[in-house]
Amino acid sequence: MDLTVSIKGLRIKAKKLDNDFYEFIKSDLEKSGIHFDQDNSIEALFTAYLRLAANTHNYDREIENIIKEIES
Repeated sequence: MDLTVSIKGLRIKAKKLDNDFYEFIKSDLEKSGIHFDQDNSIEALFTAYLRLAANTHNYDREIENIIKEIES
């Protein structure tokens, strides 16, 4: 599936996304305030990025803790 978002007048399209990934990204962007039916600000895109980056950081820490538990 293709996902299109408009940021400060620039339409950006991600082509041929896997359906599950498409649904995940679309839902996460919507939770971050990104709208698919109107133009979005750069700040909204940055907020969405920070949200995903924070999740990734937390997952990395959880994985490291699990590895430490397994190794001890």
